[in-house]
Amino acid sequence: MIEQKFHVRFDELDAQGHIPAAAFLKYFQESAALDSHQLGFGWEALQKDHLAWVLTHMQARALQADIKHQDVTVKTWHSYSDKLLSRRQFVISGADGTPLFEGSSWWVIIDTEKRRLTRTPQSLLDLNPAEREELEPEENFKAPLPEGNPAHSLHILTREEDLDINAHVNNTHYAAWAVQSVSEEVRNGKKLDRILLSFKNECRAGENIRADVYPAGDNAFWHALVRESDGKEAARVYTRWA
Repeated sequence: MIEQKFHVRFDELDAQGHIPAAAFLKYFQESAALDSHQLGFGWEALQKDHLAWVLTHMQARALQADIKHQDVTVKTWHSYSDKLLSRRQFVISGADGTPLFEGSSWWVIIDTEKRRLTRTPQSLLDLNPAEREELEPEENFKAPLPEGNPAHSLHILTREEDLDINAHVNNTHYAAWAVQSVSEEVRNGKKLDRILLSFKNECRAGENIRADVYPAGDNAFWHALVRESDGKEAARVYTRWA
């Protein structure tokens, strides 16, 4: 487990001076990398064996509305691993200790040369707790899109600055694009109550992405982020607003 403090910069705030969900996901991503390094499974250690962590899916919720500019602290820990997947938990708290954002993420390790999954190392399995902690149930990430055509679409051109260390679009951008594709009429006066992200195909710079938005109940939406070059989904996102 690690607790990491972040000083929120002004350029990370939205137009209302609030901390957006994508910023919290960046802090979580950084803390997860630091904790993995502390456990001996960081990027540098895996790279030596031509291995890398890949985020497969994530669920998170905002616990407060209109989160104002303040320092935040991320607490994250490796919850457990099985033969292929590892689950990580996180809680992000404000300057006074109030929980602001929380969730879970699931990761696999891939062989970067063979481009395929590898089994979880035994040394990581050995870190599993004797008794698994009681966790929030995993959401249904394989739910089909609502029937019919999307209500509307948002078009995005990926940029060099969207890429991560693996030269793929960083996962936090998919969350930002999904949120942006929700109309201001829905977002105004509400908080992001729930977000689910499932990552399907990598994207690089200079790609045209279409975010198709499907209503899924009151103030809830599925977002299919599609590569226009081949019609494949890069990511699927669910958002719910309250």
